[in-house]
Amino acid sequence: MSSISNSRIQTVLFALLSLVIATGLWYLVVGRDHVETQIELRVEYRGLPEGLVIREGMVNHISVRLRGSAELLRNLHSRDLVYTVDLSGVQRGATALPLAVDAIPDFKAFEILEIMPSRLVLEADALTERVVPLENRMRPLPEDSPYIISHPILEPSFVTVKGPETQVNSLDRLFVVYDPTKNASEGPHEANVAIVAPPQVEITPPVTTLRYSLDMKTRNVTLTRDIQLDSENERCEVRPDKASVEISVPEALVEDKDYLDAVRVIVREPVNFTPGDRTEITPIVMLPSGAGLVSIDPAEVTLVSLDENGNDSWTPAESIFSMPKSSFGMGLPSQRVTRDFSLNDIPMPADVLQPGDLKAPTMIPGDSAREEKDGAATGAEAQNASAAPQKTEGEAAPQAAASTPEDTDNAPETTRQQAADATEKHQ
Repeated sequence: MSSISNSRIQTVLFALLSLVIATGLWYLVVGRDHVETQIELRVEYRGLPEGLVIREGMVNHISVRLRGSAELLRNLHSRDLVYTVDLSGVQRGATALPLAVDAIPDFKAFEILEIMPSRLVLEADALTERVVPLENRMRPLPEDSPYIISHPILEPSFVTVKGPETQVNSLDRLFVVYDPTKNASEGPHEANVAIVAPPQVEITPPVTTLRYSLDMKTRNVTLTRDIQLDSENERCEVRPDKASVEISVPEALVEDKDYLDAVRVIVREPVNFTPGDRTEITPIVMLPSGAGLVSIDPAEVTLVSLDENGNDSWTPAESIFSMPKSSFGMGLPSQRVTRDFSLNDIPMPADVLQPGDLKAPTMIPGDSAREEKDGAATGAEAQNASAAPQKTEGEAAPQAAASTPEDTDNAPETTRQQAADATEKHQ
């Protein structure tokens, strides 16, 4: 009985082992031929209408989950698969496009389980372009830096942007960002910087040149300096002889006495500057390295050439429009000439003859012979009077009284009138 029981147990064990082996063989055969996998497809777009641009919704890859023969699926993984999206039906605004990979010949032997994403929602916009300015956005230097940024310039300072109308119209400027600490040394610098722009916006040109300078930090200082003559001519004199100079000095040298003592103000004597000459000259300020002139007071000085005695040989008038200081005995008033000046505005002394007073007597035809005759008679009477003996006072009086009416009657009427006019004018 025991032998029969053992044989049955062995039979059952063999049957179970055969079932396990058969199941394994079936799995190896069936499972090997039908497997699932996921494949990435590169997406390409074509057929977009002219004047439109896709602003949102575009993807570069899609995923497809397949089931099929393991050997065939292994071949798909080694190939570059492309899915083409037709955009000919896209309009301005939002457009939904379903994705279907059934038309791909390589997928006909497989079962398509899932496509991710299943559709594309594209946002289309009008394509436009415009010119916008660039703005410099350089990062500031550290507070402890001895330099400051000066004269930043962008070349070009304007660019052309092209892209979706909604984005392009919202751009009033583009920014250029640069870190000057990359080259923190004194002097001029130049760097090519990329222009920051939103996605899908094309910039022409995409790079601009930034030029700037790093200068030392300065502080203004006011100094008083003697104005020195840049020659050994002791007969030249500068008036005034001092000037107030305001200069910009590096902060580290504000308290450096030797550095500030190097500031000088000089005046150069003109060529052919002879005694008695004077001229207005702009002083020259000599500065040490790193300093800059802000202002000088006075801006011009007078250079005078003295004579042998050390005096001015010529003194200019206060103005070319002022009256002369010497009146030459005429007593002229010290009156300045203005825009409305006239010679009639100057009062003349009463004892000065006017041009109208100098008139020649008018001659009448025939008076010339009479005047010569009267002159000859008068000369004869004077000669007779000198030759006649001396008479007493009583005898002479009748003769003088008798001669007066005759002389008066013989005088020309014109001559008497001229004498009366001259007497009246003199009074």
